[in-house]
Amino acid sequence: MAGSPAETLAQRLGIRTGRFVAPAGLIAVFAGAALFLFPPHNAVEAIALGIGGVATFGLGMVRYAGGPWWALISAAVSGLFLFVALIVAGRGLLLRVLGESELCEVVQRQQVDTEARYKHIGFVHTLDCPRAGRLAIRTDSTDRQETGARVEVLTDPGGVLQPDFAIRHNVVGDALTPLAATGLAVATVWFTRKRGATRAS
Repeated sequence: MAGSPAETLAQRLGIRTGRFVAPAGLIAVFAGAALFLFPPHNAVEAIALGIGGVATFGLGMVRYAGGPWWALISAAVSGLFLFVALIVAGRGLLLRVLGESELCEVVQRQQVDTEARYKHIGFVHTLDCPRAGRLAIRTDSTDRQETGARVEVLTDPGGVLQPDFAIRHNVVGDALTPLAATGLAVATVWFTRKRGATRAS
């Protein structure tokens, strides 16, 4: 519906058309994922950029569609799915393609207090690896490993990508998830533009 709160917000922010704003939002989503995956690996700034991109994409789609609330919701969902897919599955896929696998020993596991930011506990694992040397991998409580265990670790010999436990990544799932997320974002744009053109005619 034209004149919805989402449309009003877009207008107040000076968004006159979604033609440039929506693509800018998607670019910000990809930029946020790149900042997360590659040095300097700034998670806080990456998430802020990604969420900002999702919001921008959503407001741009609202303008494309002429103001209905569903345009904001569909774009926000597809944009957020894309961002999460890129930083989670994308990391595993890059490690599988560009990195190498080796067996490492967990020499220490330290619990990290994350109550100030999250509602669950986290762990930092210190590992000794034959080729990569001493590594640290941060996980949440569902992915903790026991001290003394020998686990498969994905590492990047160039040091660009952060290492991770191989068990957390499936090559097929890591390949299909970003593709599915990108396809959903493209479908969202196509459907929204089509509905917007129908309403305008």
